Amino acid sequence: MINVPRRFWITLAGFIGVAVCSLLNWVQISSVSYDWVLGVRQEQIERTGYNLFTLLNVPESGSLRSFMLVLAVLLVSAIAAIAVLAVLALRRPDGSKMQTALTYWGFGLAALIPLVFAVFAASISDPMLNNPAAREPVTLGLTLFLALQAIIAVAVMVTVTEKLSRAVRRDWQIYVLLFPAFALVFIFSYLPMYGIQIVFRDFKPGFGIAASEWIGWKNFTDFFAYPYASRLIMNTLLLNVYGLFWTFPVPIIMAIFLNQITMRRFKRFTQTAIYAPHFISPVVMIGMLMLFLSPSSGLVNMLIEWLGGNPVNFMLEASWFRGLFIGTEVWQHAGWNTILYIAALTAIDLGLYEAATIDGATKWQKIRYIDIPHLVPIIVMLIILNCGAMLVSNTDKALLMWTPGNSPRAEIIGVFVYNIGLVGGQFSFVAAINLFINVINFVMIVTVNQIAKRMKQASLF
Repeated sequence: MINVPRRFWITLAGFIGVAVCSLLNWVQISSVSYDWVLGVRQEQIERTGYNLFTLLNVPESGSLRSFMLVLAVLLVSAIAAIAVLAVLALRRPDGSKMQTALTYWGFGLAALIPLVFAVFAASISDPMLNNPAAREPVTLGLTLFLALQAIIAVAVMVTVTEKLSRAVRRDWQIYVLLFPAFALVFIFSYLPMYGIQIVFRDFKPGFGIAASEWIGWKNFTDFFAYPYASRLIMNTLLLNVYGLFWTFPVPIIMAIFLNQITMRRFKRFTQTAIYAPHFISPVVMIGMLMLFLSPSSGLVNMLIEWLGGNPVNFMLEASWFRGLFIGTEVWQHAGWNTILYIAALTAIDLGLYEAATIDGATKWQKIRYIDIPHLVPIIVMLIILNCGAMLVSNTDKALLMWTPGNSPRAEIIGVFVYNIGLVGGQFSFVAAINLFINVINFVMIVTVNQIAKRMKQASLF
């Protein structure tokens, strides 16, 4: 009898669970009769039964057919993996790289199916729930159905990864303490993803999500067909790129200089002075900016006139928008952002400085060979996080600084979303824009993270 390792069996069990999840979703979404779910008499409904497209009351479309195709691919992939594992168990029971790859493959499929298709199944149930006679049996049937999928998915995710199951058994008290945090994130971050489908619908609040018309990719095509779409994207991207270039190094330099100050009272006073602007609200800060830059009574223009120049209306000229926006960001938040770097510098072993002093190192050499190398991991991680927000800007501040004169530079995606979404009430359209932004930001943060890993630097994941 061949001695098959336990890891083969748990991987095999995981793929069987994936196959069952795929099959359940296939049966649910494919063209079957929903008489047993609706709980109404046969003579009251057509003999053809209810399929996915009749429930959504829309014609078959390529996007909906793709769901069926993905389900079929997942089902075939799981069955093929089960066959491969069976062959490996008979021929190579000592394990291999192939089996490790299949283990992670099973975990990925197990995590993907309930997130995508259980939410999609919930969206199918909404039109049926509009029927008062069918509300109770439909709710009960779909609740049990999705609960079964959730149980299978959780079992797969635990059993497929042997390390995770060992960690849970070894430190179950820690996972019990973490459970409220996981539940909070799941309830308030993952469950609301059900509403992401409004990007593919002409959402009307009075009709609800499911009863709104399905329009596919129309919101995306409308945005890219918008005459100023390219200007919105470029304005937002350039504002963040310039902001990263100018605002990112300043806190690092300030933290290094503060770390070199030996007088405690002066150091504390300086830290308090540079932290204070962070607590000024954007409204007050823009009000101060307008007072200082007023063309008639502002201190800046009074100084320009005293030097022999002509007054400049900074808030109406588009060429000044990015400079003012980034400059005020540096003044307001650079001091506060030094906290993380100062914490990293204070954690450095003092013996390194003492050894450098004995070797005759100057302050600049200590900064170059001790301080900066210890700051590099934090700098890399913060760069990765900032690159993940390249299409996201301070909308409140941009709205406060917006004027008809600087609109060619001040029209960023956040301002456009505010005007079209909240003021214009086009919720589906702006939801599609935000989804596009989040996808681009996700791709950028993953790309920069992979570049950092290849350069043997610190990374987020």
